[in-house]
Amino acid sequence: MKLWRTTILLTLGLALAACGTQQPKKAASSSSAVSSSSKKKAPTGVKLAWNSDKAQKLDAFMNDFGPTKNQSFTRAGRKSHTKWQGLDLSKVYAAKRPISINDKKTSVTWLPKDNHGSKTHQNVVAVYADDEAKVLFLFTLTAKKHTRVLISQEVPKGNVISTVDTTNDNVKKGFADIAAGRPATMTSKAVAASASATSSSTASSSSAAPAKSGHKPVFGSQFFHTWYTADQDQSPTLSFTANSITEDGVSQPVYDSSEESQSDLDIAQNAGDNPDPVRGSWGSASESADGTSVAVRGWYQANGGPAGYKIYTMNLGGQSTKVLETSEGAGWHVANYFLTQDLANQYQNQIFPGEPPTAY
Repeated sequence: MKLWRTTILLTLGLALAACGTQQPKKAASSSSAVSSSSKKKAPTGVKLAWNSDKAQKLDAFMNDFGPTKNQSFTRAGRKSHTKWQGLDLSKVYAAKRPISINDKKTSVTWLPKDNHGSKTHQNVVAVYADDEAKVLFLFTLTAKKHTRVLISQEVPKGNVISTVDTTNDNVKKGFADIAAGRPATMTSKAVAASASATSSSTASSSSAAPAKSGHKPVFGSQFFHTWYTADQDQSPTLSFTANSITEDGVSQPVYDSSEESQSDLDIAQNAGDNPDPVRGSWGSASESADGTSVAVRGWYQANGGPAGYKIYTMNLGGQSTKVLETSEGAGWHVANYFLTQDLANQYQNQIFPGEPPTAY
């Protein structure tokens, strides 16, 4: 009996000793777990050629680009809850919804965190929306640094945004330059340079043109758009370049009044002198200091008031909306033009507060 009790006690003692020696191992394991859990989880995916500095440069680029189309874009971030065509874009990102590219449903990575994106999908690194103009830009970047700019101007189908590649070369090149770390040419400068080159070409081909390499721009980028009206007895569309007005498809050159020579002024005062037929088709313009208003008269016009073109920003239906008002003579209201035909139809023949009355 003593023998087996001794054996049992010895066995229990060894077991307890064994347990005692194993306890520190548990503590070490627990300590290791705490240590590993305290470490920051490494980002997944591939590191993209994108950063906050490039994002700020794209922001400046789009702030410049918008007015050249008479649009105003908002950068739609993850938590900004920017609305576009009835969609809360923040919810689109959170739900990881696909998009449609040329009618093909495509998975994308929305606004990759820490700029770590997908190796296989398009990575949408920036989104810019103008809900009023119904325009949405998606700027995408692949793991191999290939850039692509998608545009949507359609109502989403079943919460899926339908896109195509933008045809705007300024936007495509601007984004490619920014992504590659190169300086991007602002669209407003590109448009002005193009208009100046066109004017210079016209001037060199006509002996009647002022002896300059180019003309001073008359209309600013806020005018560069097709405008629509439904007001009675008016040209249904107006469009502008820096030095021209096009009414219903017919274009008229417009130059700054400072380019009129003394001979031009003398002819204007004496119709008996022989006016140049080329210059006689030009408009002579004076602009307001802020560039939102331009008055245009004939190159040889001595009497009568000018035609006026003024851009207002108005609150229509709760939305900030650009309106182009035309006037004549002593500033009498003629018509209002809008960025879409729908708005033109909705506000047909309406005169807004702050606008002058008609002459009739």
